[in-house]
Amino acid sequence: MKPKFALRCGWCEAGHAAERAPRLCPACGGPLQVEVDLGRMAPRAAWTSWRDPGLAGLFAWFDLLPLTDRSKVVSLGEGNTPLLHAKRLGDELGIERLLLKDETRNPTGSFKDRMLAVGISRAMEVGAATVAVQSSGNVGAAAAAYAAKAGLQARILVPRTAPAEKVLQAQMYGAEVFRIDHDSPAAIFDLLSWACDEFGWHLVSTAAIYNPFTLEGAKTIAYELAEQTAFDLPEWLVVPVGGGGNIGSLWRGFRDLEALGLLRRLPRLVGVQAAGCAPFVEAIRLGRSPREAFAARWPDIQTIAGAIADDVVFDAHLALPAVRDSGGTAVAVSDEEILAAEASLARLEGVFVEPAAATTVAALRRLLAEGHIPRGERVACLMTGTGLKDPGAARRLVAPVEAIPLDRGALAARCRPGLNPGP
Repeated sequence: MKPKFALRCGWCEAGHAAERAPRLCPACGGPLQVEVDLGRMAPRAAWTSWRDPGLAGLFAWFDLLPLTDRSKVVSLGEGNTPLLHAKRLGDELGIERLLLKDETRNPTGSFKDRMLAVGISRAMEVGAATVAVQSSGNVGAAAAAYAAKAGLQARILVPRTAPAEKVLQAQMYGAEVFRIDHDSPAAIFDLLSWACDEFGWHLVSTAAIYNPFTLEGAKTIAYELAEQTAFDLPEWLVVPVGGGGNIGSLWRGFRDLEALGLLRRLPRLVGVQAAGCAPFVEAIRLGRSPREAFAARWPDIQTIAGAIADDVVFDAHLALPAVRDSGGTAVAVSDEEILAAEASLARLEGVFVEPAAATTVAALRRLLAEGHIPRGERVACLMTGTGLKDPGAARRLVAPVEAIPLDRGALAARCRPGLNPGP
Protein backbone atom coordinates (compact mmCIF):
# COMPACT_ATOMS: atom_id res chain seq x y z
CA MET A 1 0.00 0.00 0.00
CA LYS A 2 1.26 3.47 -0.88
CA PRO A 3 2.29 5.47 2.22
CA LYS A 4 -0.06 8.21 3.40
CA PHE A 5 2.73 10.80 3.19
CA ALA A 6 6.36 11.23 2.20
CA LEU A 7 9.05 13.89 2.53
CA ARG A 8 10.44 16.11 -0.21
CA CYS A 9 13.40 18.48 -0.08
CA GLY A 10 12.55 22.16 -0.46
CA TRP A 11 15.85 22.80 -2.24
CA CYS A 12 16.77 19.86 -4.49
CA GLU A 13 13.25 18.29 -4.54
CA ALA A 14 14.59 14.82 -3.75
CA GLY A 15 11.97 12.53 -2.23
CA HIS A 16 12.45 10.54 0.97
CA ALA A 17 10.42 7.99 2.88
CA ALA A 18 8.80 9.47 5.98
CA GLU A 19 9.50 6.39 8.11
CA ARG A 20 13.16 7.35 8.43
CA ALA A 21 12.21 10.97 9.12
CA PRO A 22 15.62 12.60 8.61
CA ARG A 23 15.85 16.15 9.95
CA LEU A 24 17.44 17.43 6.74
CA CYS A 25 17.69 16.17 3.18
CA PRO A 26 20.39 13.47 3.03
CA ALA A 27 21.14 14.49 -0.55
CA CYS A 28 21.81 18.23 -0.14
CA GLY A 29 21.25 19.18 3.50
CA GLY A 30 18.16 21.20 2.62
CA PRO A 31 14.85 21.53 4.52
CA LEU A 32 12.20 18.83 4.14
CA GLN A 33 8.46 19.22 3.77
CA VAL A 34 5.66 16.72 4.13
CA GLU A 35 3.62 15.74 1.09
CA VAL A 36 0.34 14.01 1.91
CA ASP A 37 -0.99 11.80 -0.88
CA LEU A 38 -4.11 13.70 -1.96
CA GLY A 39 -4.85 11.07 -4.58
CA ARG A 40 -6.32 8.90 -1.84
CA MET A 41 -9.01 11.53 -1.29
CA ALA A 42 -9.98 12.47 -4.81
CA PRO A 43 -12.78 9.90 -5.25
CA ARG A 44 -14.74 11.23 -2.28
CA ALA A 45 -17.92 13.08 -3.07
CA ALA A 46 -17.91 16.05 -0.71
CA TRP A 47 -15.70 18.03 1.64
CA THR A 48 -17.59 16.73 4.66
CA SER A 49 -16.76 13.16 3.64
CA TRP A 50 -13.06 13.93 4.22
CA ARG A 51 -13.65 14.85 7.85
CA ASP A 52 -13.52 12.40 10.73
CA PRO A 53 -16.51 13.08 13.04
CA GLY A 54 -14.90 10.94 15.72
CA LEU A 55 -12.03 13.39 16.24
CA ALA A 56 -12.33 16.86 17.74
CA GLY A 57 -11.07 20.21 16.50
CA LEU A 58 -8.43 20.28 13.81
CA PHE A 59 -7.97 16.49 14.03
CA ALA A 60 -11.21 16.14 12.09
CA TRP A 61 -8.84 16.61 9.12
CA PHE A 62 -6.78 13.63 10.20
CA ASP A 63 -6.61 12.33 6.62
CA LEU A 64 -4.81 15.53 5.58
CA LEU A 65 -2.31 15.46 8.46
CA PRO A 66 1.03 13.59 8.64
CA LEU A 67 -0.22 11.16 11.29
CA THR A 68 -1.16 7.49 11.09
CA ASP A 69 -2.40 6.41 14.53
CA ARG A 70 -5.64 7.95 15.78
CA SER A 71 -5.02 6.50 19.25
CA LYS A 72 -1.92 8.71 19.63
CA VAL A 73 -3.74 12.01 19.03
CA VAL A 74 -3.06 14.63 21.71
CA SER A 75 -5.68 17.39 21.81
CA LEU A 76 -6.67 20.23 24.12
CA GLY A 77 -9.55 21.38 21.92
CA GLU A 78 -7.49 23.53 19.55
CA GLY A 79 -8.88 24.86 16.29
CA ASN A 80 -12.40 25.91 15.28
CA THR A 81 -11.49 29.53 16.07
CA PRO A 82 -13.95 32.25 15.05
CA LEU A 83 -13.81 34.41 11.95
CA LEU A 84 -15.00 37.83 13.07
CA HIS A 85 -16.43 40.62 10.92
CA ALA A 86 -14.53 43.69 12.12
CA LYS A 87 -17.02 46.37 11.10
CA ARG A 88 -15.92 49.19 13.40
CA LEU A 89 -12.23 48.74 12.62
CA GLY A 90 -13.06 48.37 8.95
CA ASP A 91 -14.97 51.66 9.05
CA GLU A 92 -11.96 53.38 10.61
CA LEU A 93 -9.67 51.97 7.92
CA GLY A 94 -12.15 52.70 5.15
CA ILE A 95 -12.69 49.10 4.06
CA GLU A 96 -16.13 47.52 3.87
CA ARG A 97 -15.32 43.88 4.58
CA LEU A 98 -12.59 43.18 7.11
CA LEU A 99 -12.33 39.77 8.76
CA LEU A 100 -10.25 38.69 11.77
CA LYS A 101 -9.30 35.04 12.15
CA ASP A 102 -9.03 34.99 15.94
CA GLU A 103 -6.40 32.44 16.92
CA THR A 104 -6.20 33.89 20.43
CA ARG A 105 -9.04 31.48 21.31
CA ASN A 106 -6.75 28.42 21.20
CA PRO A 107 -6.01 26.65 24.51
CA THR A 108 -2.72 28.40 25.33
CA GLY A 109 -3.66 31.63 23.53
CA SER A 110 -1.92 31.35 20.17
CA PHE A 111 -2.03 29.64 16.78
CA LYS A 112 1.02 27.60 17.79
CA ASP A 113 -1.34 25.18 19.55
CA ARG A 114 -2.36 23.82 16.16
CA MET A 115 1.23 22.97 15.30
CA LEU A 116 2.15 21.47 18.65
CA ALA A 117 -1.02 19.37 18.71
CA VAL A 118 0.30 17.71 15.55
CA GLY A 119 3.95 17.78 16.66
CA ILE A 120 3.28 16.14 20.02
CA SER A 121 0.96 13.59 18.41
CA ARG A 122 3.77 12.71 16.02
CA ALA A 123 6.16 12.48 18.99
CA MET A 124 3.79 9.96 20.56
CA GLU A 125 3.75 7.92 17.35
CA VAL A 126 7.54 7.66 17.29
CA GLY A 127 7.81 6.87 21.00
CA ALA A 128 9.51 10.05 22.25
CA ALA A 129 9.88 10.57 26.00
CA THR A 130 11.18 14.16 26.07
CA VAL A 131 10.38 16.95 23.64
CA ALA A 132 12.23 20.24 23.18
CA VAL A 133 11.83 23.59 21.41
CA GLN A 134 13.47 26.99 21.05
CA SER A 135 10.90 29.71 21.57
CA SER A 136 10.29 33.36 22.31
CA GLY A 137 7.26 32.17 24.26
CA ASN A 138 4.26 30.96 22.24
CA VAL A 139 5.81 27.75 20.93
CA GLY A 140 7.26 27.01 24.35
CA ALA A 141 3.90 27.42 26.08
CA ALA A 142 2.15 25.22 23.52
CA ALA A 143 4.86 22.54 23.60
CA ALA A 144 4.74 22.47 27.40
CA ALA A 145 0.94 22.21 27.52
CA TYR A 146 0.65 19.42 24.96
CA ALA A 147 3.58 17.56 26.47
CA ALA A 148 1.82 17.73 29.84
CA LYS A 149 -1.36 16.35 28.29
CA ALA A 150 0.62 13.51 26.69
CA GLY A 151 2.68 12.73 29.79
CA LEU A 152 5.97 13.73 28.16
CA GLN A 153 8.83 15.81 29.55
CA ALA A 154 9.40 19.22 27.93
CA ARG A 155 12.60 21.25 27.66
CA ILE A 156 12.26 24.85 26.48
CA LEU A 157 15.10 27.19 25.47
CA VAL A 158 14.08 30.87 25.44
CA PRO A 159 16.07 34.01 24.54
CA ARG A 160 16.88 36.60 27.17
CA THR A 161 14.15 38.85 25.72
CA ALA A 162 11.29 36.37 26.22
CA PRO A 163 8.45 38.00 28.26
CA ALA A 164 8.23 36.72 31.83
CA GLU A 165 4.53 35.92 31.34
CA LYS A 166 5.29 33.49 28.51
CA VAL A 167 8.06 31.83 30.48
CA LEU A 168 5.73 31.49 33.46
CA GLN A 169 3.07 29.85 31.29
CA ALA A 170 5.50 27.15 30.12
CA GLN A 171 6.69 26.59 33.69
CA MET A 172 3.15 26.15 34.96
CA TYR A 173 2.66 23.31 32.49
CA GLY A 174 5.68 21.60 34.04
CA ALA A 175 8.35 22.34 31.44
CA GLU A 176 11.98 22.89 32.35
CA VAL A 177 12.87 26.29 30.93
CA PHE A 178 16.40 27.48 30.10
CA ARG A 179 16.75 31.24 29.54
CA ILE A 180 19.72 31.69 27.20
CA ASP A 181 21.65 34.95 27.49
CA HIS A 182 21.36 35.71 23.78
CA ASP A 183 18.73 37.22 21.47
CA SER A 184 19.38 35.31 18.22
CA PRO A 185 16.85 32.53 17.58
CA ALA A 186 19.21 31.04 14.98
CA ALA A 187 22.07 30.81 17.48
CA ILE A 188 19.83 29.28 20.14
CA PHE A 189 18.53 26.76 17.60
CA ASP A 190 22.12 25.67 17.03
CA LEU A 191 22.50 25.04 20.75
CA LEU A 192 19.18 23.20 20.90
CA SER A 193 20.07 20.97 17.96
CA TRP A 194 23.25 19.94 19.79
CA ALA A 195 21.29 19.26 22.99
CA CYS A 196 18.73 17.11 21.17
CA ASP A 197 21.51 14.99 19.67
CA GLU A 198 23.41 14.85 22.96
CA PHE A 199 20.51 14.04 25.28
CA GLY A 200 18.08 12.24 22.95
CA TRP A 201 15.39 14.92 23.08
CA HIS A 202 12.77 14.93 20.31
CA LEU A 203 12.76 18.35 18.62
CA VAL A 204 9.21 19.59 18.00
CA SER A 205 10.13 22.93 16.48
CA THR A 206 7.57 24.68 14.30
CA ALA A 207 10.31 25.43 11.77
CA ALA A 208 10.31 22.77 9.07
CA ILE A 209 14.08 23.04 8.80
CA TYR A 210 14.18 21.30 12.19
CA ASN A 211 10.98 19.22 12.10
CA PRO A 212 8.84 18.96 8.95
CA PHE A 213 5.86 17.43 10.78
CA THR A 214 4.95 19.96 13.50
CA LEU A 215 4.37 22.80 11.05
CA GLU A 216 1.65 20.86 9.21
CA GLY A 217 -0.88 21.77 11.90
CA ALA A 218 -0.93 25.36 10.59
CA LYS A 219 -2.52 24.23 7.34
CA THR A 220 -5.75 23.66 9.23
CA ILE A 221 -6.16 27.45 9.50
CA ALA A 222 -6.52 27.50 5.71
CA TYR A 223 -9.06 24.67 5.83
CA GLU A 224 -11.13 26.51 8.43
CA LEU A 225 -10.99 29.81 6.56
CA ALA A 226 -12.31 28.05 3.48
CA GLU A 227 -15.18 26.47 5.40
CA GLN A 228 -16.04 29.68 7.23
CA THR A 229 -16.31 31.63 3.96
CA ALA A 230 -18.25 28.88 2.18
CA PHE A 231 -15.15 28.26 0.02
CA ASP A 232 -15.27 31.86 -1.27
CA LEU A 233 -12.09 33.20 0.30
CA PRO A 234 -11.29 36.92 0.68
CA GLU A 235 -9.06 38.50 -1.93
CA TRP A 236 -6.31 39.16 0.63
CA LEU A 237 -4.95 37.43 3.72
CA VAL A 238 -2.52 39.35 5.93
CA VAL A 239 -0.19 37.20 8.06
CA PRO A 240 2.56 37.97 10.61
CA VAL A 241 5.88 36.39 9.60
CA GLY A 242 8.73 35.23 11.81
CA GLY A 243 10.54 32.20 10.45
CA GLY A 244 8.01 31.95 7.61
CA GLY A 245 6.51 28.56 8.34
CA ASN A 246 2.99 29.76 9.05
CA ILE A 247 2.47 31.77 5.88
CA GLY A 248 4.04 28.94 3.88
CA SER A 249 1.71 26.39 5.47
CA LEU A 250 -1.35 28.52 4.84
CA TRP A 251 -0.48 28.68 1.15
CA ARG A 252 0.07 24.92 1.03
CA GLY A 253 -3.28 24.41 2.76
CA PHE A 254 -5.05 26.52 0.14
CA ARG A 255 -3.26 24.62 -2.60
CA ASP A 256 -4.48 21.34 -1.07
CA LEU A 257 -8.06 22.56 -1.34
CA GLU A 258 -7.47 23.75 -4.88
CA ALA A 259 -6.07 20.33 -5.83
CA LEU A 260 -9.18 18.72 -4.36
CA GLY A 261 -11.37 20.92 -6.55
CA LEU A 262 -12.84 22.95 -3.68
CA LEU A 263 -11.49 26.42 -4.46
CA ARG A 264 -11.92 28.51 -7.58
CA ARG A 265 -9.71 31.36 -6.40
CA LEU A 266 -6.86 31.64 -3.90
CA PRO A 267 -6.15 34.73 -1.77
CA ARG A 268 -3.15 36.96 -2.22
CA LEU A 269 -0.90 36.72 0.81
CA VAL A 270 0.74 39.63 2.62
CA GLY A 271 3.65 38.76 4.91
CA VAL A 272 4.25 41.29 7.67
CA GLN A 273 7.28 41.84 9.87
CA ALA A 274 8.46 44.48 12.31
CA ALA A 275 10.89 46.97 10.81
CA GLY A 276 13.37 46.11 13.55
CA CYS A 277 13.63 42.49 12.39
CA ALA A 278 12.57 42.03 8.77
CA PRO A 279 14.70 39.43 6.98
CA PHE A 280 11.69 38.04 5.10
CA VAL A 281 10.62 41.44 3.81
CA GLU A 282 14.21 42.07 2.75
CA ALA A 283 14.35 38.70 0.96
CA ILE A 284 11.22 39.58 -1.02
CA ARG A 285 12.51 43.06 -1.83
CA LEU A 286 15.90 41.79 -3.01
CA GLY A 287 14.51 38.79 -4.91
CA ARG A 288 16.50 36.31 -2.87
CA SER A 289 16.19 32.58 -3.40
CA PRO A 290 15.19 30.36 -0.46
CA ARG A 291 18.82 29.31 0.02
CA GLU A 292 20.01 32.91 -0.01
CA ALA A 293 17.30 33.98 2.42
CA PHE A 294 18.10 31.14 4.81
CA ALA A 295 21.80 32.08 4.75
CA ALA A 296 21.15 35.77 5.56
CA ARG A 297 20.91 36.65 9.26
CA TRP A 298 19.34 39.91 10.50
CA PRO A 299 22.16 41.72 12.31
CA ASP A 300 20.38 43.51 15.14
CA ILE A 301 16.91 42.66 16.49
CA GLN A 302 15.11 45.79 17.74
CA THR A 303 11.32 45.41 18.09
CA ILE A 304 8.53 44.93 20.60
CA ALA A 305 7.07 42.17 18.39
CA GLY A 306 9.18 39.43 19.94
CA ALA A 307 6.93 36.59 18.75
CA ILE A 308 8.05 37.18 15.15
CA ALA A 309 11.59 38.43 15.81
CA ASP A 310 13.36 35.59 14.01
CA ASP A 311 16.68 36.72 12.61
CA VAL A 312 16.61 34.01 9.93
CA VAL A 313 13.83 33.01 7.54
CA PHE A 314 14.03 29.39 8.67
CA ASP A 315 11.29 28.24 6.28
CA ALA A 316 12.16 30.43 3.32
CA HIS A 317 11.52 27.47 1.00
CA LEU A 318 7.83 27.64 2.02
CA ALA A 319 7.34 31.33 2.76
CA LEU A 320 8.85 32.97 -0.31
CA PRO A 321 6.75 30.97 -2.81
CA ALA A 322 3.62 31.71 -0.74
CA VAL A 323 3.93 35.44 -1.34
CA ARG A 324 5.34 35.26 -4.84
CA ASP A 325 3.02 32.60 -6.24
CA SER A 326 -0.07 34.22 -4.73
CA GLY A 327 0.75 37.62 -6.20
CA GLY A 328 1.04 39.13 -2.73
CA THR A 329 3.59 41.34 -1.05
CA ALA A 330 5.65 41.80 2.12
CA VAL A 331 5.59 44.82 4.45
CA ALA A 332 7.67 45.96 7.43
CA VAL A 333 5.94 48.20 9.99
CA SER A 334 7.35 50.28 12.83
CA ASP A 335 6.79 49.62 16.52
CA GLU A 336 4.75 52.82 16.68
CA GLU A 337 2.42 51.55 13.95
CA ILE A 338 2.16 48.19 15.71
CA LEU A 339 1.15 49.74 19.04
CA ALA A 340 -1.44 51.95 17.35
CA ALA A 341 -2.94 48.89 15.65
CA GLU A 342 -2.97 46.94 18.92
CA ALA A 343 -4.91 49.78 20.55
CA SER A 344 -7.40 49.99 17.66
CA LEU A 345 -8.12 46.26 17.71
CA ALA A 346 -8.88 46.30 21.42
CA ARG A 347 -10.83 49.58 21.42
CA LEU A 348 -12.94 48.96 18.33
CA GLU A 349 -13.35 45.19 18.17
CA GLY A 350 -12.73 43.89 21.68
CA VAL A 351 -9.83 41.75 20.44
CA PHE A 352 -6.71 42.05 22.61
CA VAL A 353 -3.65 40.76 20.75
CA GLU A 354 0.08 40.77 21.25
CA PRO A 355 2.21 43.09 19.07
CA ALA A 356 3.09 40.37 16.54
CA ALA A 357 -0.59 39.91 15.68
CA ALA A 358 -1.23 43.66 15.52
CA THR A 359 1.34 43.98 12.71
CA THR A 360 -1.34 42.76 10.30
CA VAL A 361 -3.63 45.73 10.93
CA ALA A 362 -0.68 48.13 10.83
CA ALA A 363 0.31 46.73 7.44
CA LEU A 364 -3.26 46.82 6.15
CA ARG A 365 -3.57 50.48 7.10
CA ARG A 366 -0.40 51.23 5.13
CA LEU A 367 -1.39 49.18 2.07
CA LEU A 368 -4.84 50.77 1.92
CA ALA A 369 -3.38 54.27 2.17
CA GLU A 370 -0.91 53.49 -0.62
CA GLY A 371 -3.63 52.01 -2.84
CA HIS A 372 -1.92 48.62 -2.95
CA ILE A 373 -5.08 46.94 -1.65
CA PRO A 374 -8.31 48.31 -3.19
CA ARG A 375 -10.79 49.39 -0.53
CA GLY A 376 -13.59 47.43 -2.18
CA GLU A 377 -11.87 44.06 -1.76
CA ARG A 378 -12.27 41.68 1.18
CA VAL A 379 -9.36 41.27 3.58
CA ALA A 380 -8.72 38.81 6.41
CA CYS A 381 -6.09 39.43 9.08
CA LEU A 382 -4.67 36.58 11.15
CA MET A 383 -4.70 37.30 14.89
CA THR A 384 -1.95 34.94 16.01
CA GLY A 385 -1.69 35.48 19.78
CA THR A 386 -3.45 37.05 22.75
CA GLY A 387 -2.27 40.29 24.31
CA LEU A 388 -2.21 38.56 27.68
CA LYS A 389 1.00 36.92 26.45
CA ASP A 390 2.82 40.25 26.45
CA PRO A 391 1.11 42.80 28.73
CA GLY A 392 4.31 44.81 28.94
CA ALA A 393 3.74 46.20 25.45
CA ALA A 394 0.12 47.05 26.20
CA ARG A 395 1.09 49.01 29.32
CA ARG A 396 2.58 51.62 26.99
CA LEU A 397 -0.91 52.29 25.66
CA VAL A 398 -2.79 52.97 28.89
CA ALA A 399 -2.39 55.23 31.89
CA PRO A 400 -1.75 53.72 35.31
CA VAL A 401 -4.86 53.41 37.49
CA GLU A 402 -4.49 55.13 40.85
CA ALA A 403 -6.73 54.47 43.83
CA ILE A 404 -9.29 57.11 44.90
CA PRO A 405 -11.20 57.41 48.17
CA LEU A 406 -14.54 55.64 48.65
CA ASP A 407 -16.29 58.96 48.11
CA ARG A 408 -18.87 60.23 45.58
CA GLY A 409 -17.12 63.53 45.14
CA ALA A 410 -13.79 61.90 44.46
CA LEU A 411 -15.38 59.63 41.86
CA ALA A 412 -17.20 62.55 40.24
CA ALA A 413 -13.98 64.54 40.07
CA ARG A 414 -12.16 61.70 38.42
CA CYS A 415 -14.87 61.01 35.78
CA ARG A 416 -14.08 62.04 32.27
CA PRO A 417 -15.68 65.26 30.96
CA GLY A 418 -19.12 64.70 29.51
CA LEU A 419 -20.02 61.75 31.72
CA ASN A 420 -22.74 62.04 34.32
CA PRO A 421 -21.30 60.73 37.59
CA GLY A 422 -24.76 60.24 39.07
CA PRO A 423 -26.29 61.67 42.24
